[in-house]
Amino acid sequence: METLAAILSGDIIVHCHSYRADEIYMLLNVLRDFGVKKICFQHVNEGFKVAPELAEYGAMASVFADWWAFKFEVYYSTAYNAAILTENGVITSINSDSGELIRHLYHEAAKTQRYGALSDNQALRLITMNPAIQLGIEDRVGSLEVGKDGDIAIFNAHPLSVYAIPQMTIVDGVVRFDRENDLADMRVDIDPENATTSYM
Repeated sequence: METLAAILSGDIIVHCHSYRADEIYMLLNVLRDFGVKKICFQHVNEGFKVAPELAEYGAMASVFADWWAFKFEVYYSTAYNAAILTENGVITSINSDSGELIRHLYHEAAKTQRYGALSDNQALRLITMNPAIQLGIEDRVGSLEVGKDGDIAIFNAHPLSVYAIPQMTIVDGVVRFDRENDLADMRVDIDPENATTSYM
C-alpha cells in the first residue's frame, strides 16, 4: 500500500512492461482516472500508433531499436518507432534485453538515424539524458555538467559510427578502462592456426 501511495503522490515513476497500442492506451486511461502523472512504458513496440496520446499525457517510452515478431504480442512494429515517438515529443530511450546488444547501445541509437533521420543530438539523447529522466536521476547523470557524476565514455570516432572504438571509460571521475594503458585487458589475440579454448 505504501508503494501505491507513493505512485499516487508522484514520488514513484511507474515503469510498465508493454507492447501493444491497445494495452498502452488502456493503462493511460487507468492512470488518468487515478491522477497518476509519471509513467514510462517499457518496450512499447506499438508506441508509434499512440505517439500523440503518449506525448499529450506526458508519458515516456523506452523501446527496442528494431526487435519485434519474436512472439505474438510483438508481431507488428517498425524500426521507425523511436523516431516517431521522439518527433511527437515523447521522451524516448533505447533499451535492450540482450546482454550483447546492451554493450553497444550507441549502435542501437544510431539506427534511428537510418530509420527516422534523427539528428546526432536526438539519437545520443536516446541513451544519455532521456534514460536519466525516465529514471528520475537526471540531476546526477545523463549529461556533462558541473556537479553531476563524472561518467564518460571516450571513443576514437563519433560514437554513433560503427567504426568507433571505445578508448577510455571514466566512472565517478575514476578511469575504469583505458585501451592504451590497461595491463589486465580482457582482449585475446587469436592465432587461427592453433586451437583456442572457450572462455565461457
